Amino acid sequence: MIRPNWQSGLTLIELLVTMAIMGVVLTALLNWQIGTLKVTADTNVRSRSLADLNDVTGYIGDRVRAAEAIRTTGFTVNAASAVNGGKCDTTTPCLAVLVPVDVVPPGTGSYETRKASAYRKWMYLVYRLEPRGTWSGAEKVEVDAWADNAANNIVVLREYRDVCDIKATPPCSNVEKFKEDFTTNSSFSGMQAGLVMDHLTSKTPAGVAITPFTVCANKVTLQFQYATHVRGRTIYTPATVPYSLTVQGRNVTGTCP
Repeated sequence: MIRPNWQSGLTLIELLVTMAIMGVVLTALLNWQIGTLKVTADTNVRSRSLADLNDVTGYIGDRVRAAEAIRTTGFTVNAASAVNGGKCDTTTPCLAVLVPVDVVPPGTGSYETRKASAYRKWMYLVYRLEPRGTWSGAEKVEVDAWADNAANNIVVLREYRDVCDIKATPPCSNVEKFKEDFTTNSSFSGMQAGLVMDHLTSKTPAGVAITPFTVCANKVTLQFQYATHVRGRTIYTPATVPYSLTVQGRNVTGTCP
């Protein structure tokens, strides 16, 4: 007796084949979704970190453009408290700038009126890269054991600052000496320190050491690369070589090394 079509069903073999096909399709969809999530995560991390790199190099670049003098070696910074004895070397490279800042006194009068009483203060600014794991400061962006592991070459960029302000309390008594000492001091001490950027790397993905500060005549080249660990993978920004910006100082002269 032949059964009607409505009574027929899938055989066991047909059912197994169908399930196998569905498994292949679902696996492909899952892999595609995971791949898409990875690409999206990488893109988001690189987008944010690239914006941060733009901000940092722009910030330091503005200081370099206004600088009256620039140094990278021959001095220490807060030697009594800073890591690596405050040295400026391959472990903790430095860029020091002497920067004038025009100050318009606050008040209730018009800006033009107050501008007539403007005066100039001077700042020593030292930008210094320090291994993240050696720094116990509360200013770290986040707790990150991977970044604190010296084997992963993660560094933080800090700004050390000293100000000569004739209207501060107490006032800076000798502006000219403050300016002259910038080029001759072998030790800067008592400088206030703050975080500029976290999660920079001292080496490229290929293991090549990054030179963050290069000075040639009145030009300073800044090179930074961001690195973070996401879902077991290290993401670099830019992906292969450091972000680089060359800035020309307006008020400094010199020769190339």
